[in-house]
Formats: sequence, structure tokens, C-alpha cells
Amino acid sequence: MTPLPEPTATAGPADPAATAEAPTTDAAPAPEAPLTTLSPAATNALFEVTHTGTKTPFTDLSTAPTRPQEFTFSLLTDRTGFARTGVFQRGIEVTNMFRPDFAVQIGDSIEGYTEDLEKIVGQWEEFDAITDELDVPLFRVPGNHDISNPTMREEWLRRHGALYYAFRYRNVLFVVLDTQDPPQSFEDMGMTAEQFADLETTMLTTLEEDPDSFFAGHDDAADGPMPANFSEEQIRFFEETVEANQDVDWTFGLMHMPVWQDRENAAYQRFRAALGERDFTMFAGHCHNYRREVIDGRDHILLSSTGGVWTTSNPEGSWDHVALVQMTPNGPRIANVVLDEVLGVDGGTYIPKKHLEEPMVFEVADKH
Repeated sequence: MTPLPEPTATAGPADPAATAEAPTTDAAPAPEAPLTTLSPAATNALFEVTHTGTKTPFTDLSTAPTRPQEFTFSLLTDRTGFARTGVFQRGIEVTNMFRPDFAVQIGDSIEGYTEDLEKIVGQWEEFDAITDELDVPLFRVPGNHDISNPTMREEWLRRHGALYYAFRYRNVLFVVLDTQDPPQSFEDMGMTAEQFADLETTMLTTLEEDPDSFFAGHDDAADGPMPANFSEEQIRFFEETVEANQDVDWTFGLMHMPVWQDRENAAYQRFRAALGERDFTMFAGHCHNYRREVIDGRDHILLSSTGGVWTTSNPEGSWDHVALVQMTPNGPRIANVVLDEVLGVDGGTYIPKKHLEEPMVFEVADKH
């Protein structure tokens, strides 16, 4: 840092009053060192400050975050389920503004629900072109739109290597789970592939022409149990991974469907038993509506959307966002960054938007 210039005095005519004895005041004592000298602060040596005496023009520097023990990661949530044009791209842009240590995409990256390999590859190439703009590492979580049938699962494995996995970062454990193990079949949904395709077409038309009618039939779509499936092999992987990493400061469970919405789900009960008394947080997507649920004193957070269509006419929890999670010595701090309310360095005009005030514009994928 360039030193501050020394104060200078300009010579002038002698002033008799200047030689008189100065009156006694209660003024603060002069600094013990020149203002141009920077010294480590008493409460935090990472800061070097000029000496200002017993009073300071700043608050307690010991409250500054202690790094590198602390870090931040972002969560991008569902892009698809009728992707709205440009929203996920905006999520990438906002993530780059904050530049976390890494990002996690919580699933439903592509529209999927097709067995046409050429179309599947094209959708992944489109998604990869978007995420190539991300400035930080990206960890992937599979969603039902990504691996809805054996052909899509094989393409995921060919591209990404694993459907569930774990990693540690700065003594925090992250376990990524596959809630489509196996995926829900069309038979499970009570329809054929052709009927599902027709249903999608009808739903999109309804969304574009009569959204009120669409929401009337989907306002409770985020409620209740979700069709999350876990193989015995995956459940054992979770149990063994947690057992082998008992020394971590915190554990995050990352999945697409919120399995905890069914407390009787056998897989969820085994996950919870494996976690025991340790500190942990669960994140999921899928429902496109934000909800926080505290179970046994631990946060279970259902993220909203980063482009996927709204599933409810209720504005509460319905916004496009990225979640920023700052890991601190006292646990995570979570901020939901609403995309429409973030301005970059150029500023601009911010006009608040009301939920569903503007017509939705969709990226229609050629899947069928």
C-alpha cells in the first residue's frame, strides 16, 4: 500500500497569538505512531491499520471470518420440467458474480423422458454449453428428467461416471444420492410412454394458454411423499461412507427428490440412523417450491427453481434462485439469492416482479 503523504506546513507571517500558552482541553492524546505507518491490528493481525489511539473508526476486527476454514458453495436447482428461457443461464451468471468455492446442480438438467439417444445427447450438449460458462467446479446430482429410463442412465454414466458418490472439502462431507435407483417407470405412473408424451404436450399447451387451469391441478404437487427409490447397494454406500467419515465437522446430503417427506420410507430411516447425532443438512429439489423443514433439529431444505416451471399459484416459495451456503465454524449459513433481484457492476433499473405477473416463455426441447 502506498504510504499516506506526510502533512506539510506552510510558512507565513509570525502570529503573536500563536506563541501564547494553549488552553487546557480534554482532547484525545495524539497517536503513538505516524498516520503513515501500518501495523497489525490488536484484535486481528490479518488487518494492518494506521494507529488511531484508544478509539477506532471501525468495529471489532476479531469478528471477521476466519479463513481458510470457512468456505461457500452454491446450489443451482431444477432447470427443467418445462425450462423457461434464459433462467438457468441467469443462475450461472449470478453464481459467477459471487464466485463460491464450487457449485452443485441438484438435478433435472435436461428435459429427458425420451429413449432417442440422439435427442438425449443433443440435450446434454445444450446443457454443457450453458455450464461451460461457470467459473467454478460443478458437482452433479441426477434428477428424474436426467435418468428416466435405462438409455438415459447409460448416457449419464458414459458422460459422468457415477450416479451417487461422496466428497470431502475442508473437513466437511458431501454425499450425493440418486433418488431414481431404479427410476419410476411409466407403468408405475399408470400410463404408456406415448400417453406420457401426449400428457407433456397437453401440459405445455395449458401452461402457455391457460396457466390458471394448470395450477388448479398442481397446487399440492409439492406435498406428501415423493417417488424416491434407493437400491440396497446405494443405501449401504451411504451407511459405509458416513461410518468412514466420523471426524468431519458437518455432513450434507444432496439429492433430487426430498425423501424425508415420507418419514416411513425405509431408505430415509436408514439414512437417518446412520447419521446419528452428527450435525447435518439435507438439500433436494424436484418440487420447484422452496420449503424449509426442521427435523430432529436439522435443516431439510426443498429448493425452488432455477428455470423449471412453477408448480403452484402460491407466490410463497416460488422464485428463481441460487442458494449460497457459507460454511462457518458454527455451521452453515444459507442465503437464497433471487435471480431477478441481483444487479451486476453496471447497475440498472430494478422493477419488482409479481409471481406469474408475466407470461412464461419455454425452451421447448424436441424429444419425441
